[in-house]
Amino acid sequence: MAKRKRHTPNAENTLRSRSAPRNPYVSHPLMRKGGVHEKPKKAQRASARRETKQLVRDWQSAFHQLISNLQ
Repeated sequence: MAKRKRHTPNAENTLRSRSAPRNPYVSHPLMRKGGVHEKPKKAQRASARRETKQLVRDWQSAFHQLISNLQ
């Protein structure tokens, strides 16, 4: 069985291999719709509402504890 010859890169191939590989899907028109996935406004409002309720509960418990310590 004959041995394969080693491929020696020429100048053109080495220039191509030095540049960073590019994503072929970036320039596709359908990919323009992509982007950062964010939570919907409804989910953001619900999260803010939950945080506010939690702050109120924490404040109420701290207030009731303060009142019971004063008595």
